[in-house]
Amino acid sequence: MKLTRYIIKILICLFALPMRAQSDGGEMIKRYAEEYVTCENANTRLRLANKFFTYLHEIDYIDEPIAFPDGSHIDSVDVNVYYYVAEWYYGEGEYQTTINYCMRATQCMGVVDDASKSDVYGLLGAAYFRMSAFDKAADALNKCYELDKKTGDFDRMSSTLNGIASVFVAAGKPEEAEKYIQKAIAANSLTENLNRRAVLYGTTSEIYRSMNDLEQSLNYARKALDTERQIGDSAKIGVRLSQLANAQLGLSKIDDARRSLEEAIPLLHSSGNLHSWGICQNQMGDILASEEKNEEAAACYLEAAMLFLGQGDKYNELHAREGLYNVMKSSSPSDAMMHIERAKLLQDSIYKHDTGEALGKYNAIYFNDILQKEKERTERRVHILLISTIILLVIIVLGIVLTYCHQKRKQRHYEQHLSTMQDQNELINKQFQNMLADTIPDADNLTEDDRQFLSQLTSIVSAAIGKGNPDIEALAEQMHINGVTLRRRLYQTMAVTPKAFIHQVRMKKAKHLLQNYRDLTIADVAEKCGYSQMSNFTRAFTNFYGIMPTDARSQTT
Repeated sequence: MKLTRYIIKILICLFALPMRAQSDGGEMIKRYAEEYVTCENANTRLRLANKFFTYLHEIDYIDEPIAFPDGSHIDSVDVNVYYYVAEWYYGEGEYQTTINYCMRATQCMGVVDDASKSDVYGLLGAAYFRMSAFDKAADALNKCYELDKKTGDFDRMSSTLNGIASVFVAAGKPEEAEKYIQKAIAANSLTENLNRRAVLYGTTSEIYRSMNDLEQSLNYARKALDTERQIGDSAKIGVRLSQLANAQLGLSKIDDARRSLEEAIPLLHSSGNLHSWGICQNQMGDILASEEKNEEAAACYLEAAMLFLGQGDKYNELHAREGLYNVMKSSSPSDAMMHIERAKLLQDSIYKHDTGEALGKYNAIYFNDILQKEKERTERRVHILLISTIILLVIIVLGIVLTYCHQKRKQRHYEQHLSTMQDQNELINKQFQNMLADTIPDADNLTEDDRQFLSQLTSIVSAAIGKGNPDIEALAEQMHINGVTLRRRLYQTMAVTPKAFIHQVRMKKAKHLLQNYRDLTIADVAEKCGYSQMSNFTRAFTNFYGIMPTDARSQTT
């Protein structure tokens, strides 16, 4: 078998996309990171951090600009810089470097908010997971989940629980993983995050595949793909197709799996997702091996093995090495033995005894202690039932009646509260629109038609921003024009883009609420202006006005 040809092909696949990423800014990010780490002066680091985040915004790596004013606590600055550098390296598949920068971030968390700490530990857990260090991944994700519970953010909680489930399924404990993923799905059901929902369904498919519940695996894989197609992200669609192929292979639907992979592989390769692309190579190798096309299968397995070796992903490299042994043992026994020896080393490293003990410990944190307590409560209930059945029935009936009455009262209170909130929102929007109408420029170059256009657009944007980021095309449709016309007229009248105009309206509404509705908390104001995270709102408001929201509240209108 001519392995040289395959190795050349591997090198091309491995280096083509990373080199393209570097030309798009990767080398610049590396230089910023190296300069920041070696700088000891706090003021200089602050200036470097602002230059770094300005660059990230210029290349559209972050959606909103981030800037730290003079006097910012250097720990907070350090954590943000190290996190974003680590996140970039994670996207490049350099997981050990990701871990190094995450560990730097954990050493300066004294004054950092819980959400930022959670971000760091979540990324650290993901990087450890990619390197098959499952005990360390569980440790990091455990810390992440405890922080998420403090914030009360169901979206964060569902994400972290998904990570923990992935750790357990990769470590060969799918039954435990199922418990976590169901909790994650329940948390996600309280949010509108379809991106997260697609990820959760994909993980659930993999869990049921590991449990050999193949119909459930296929069902969740299809739900994941349908959700992702609804969102329309082609790179993520490639990942869901890979998960669908995995479920189809479990049910021996070889032709279906091949079609899924043939659609997935070019999507993943063009998006630069080499990790998922490597998984697809393993899956395609499995299909070709089942058809006894051993040479073609070896090429796929070898590409995957070299990719995962470079990334430090032991779990997926193990799959590739075992596949290479099976398809080469007849034609190239010496090469096959080399791969199976490597597979044994990987298996010993992944499933070592202390890793199993560590995972058992974290499993106990979430479930074993709960199950034990539930068992003890059940035994007590049995004794109580034996001696007080009649009393218990009376209590149950009484409880049903009281619960019904309580629910009716809650429903009435909720309806009253909802009505009050709707009235308040209508009043707020009306007053705010009147205020903004007075601020529309009255320049000589603006016609009456231009002023009416700005007034109408301001009214529509004001009503829309409380629901998140308004879609430009949807705004244009409400204005009975197309998106191109909307952008052109905004630029002619205000010399701004739609995104900048929306941001101005959002900030003005926030200031209006802070100064005129003192009964609203700052969190309420943030929510009414479309921010789900207080930290994002505070950062955006401070950048726009140069003062904190709390300071704006103390100003007079």
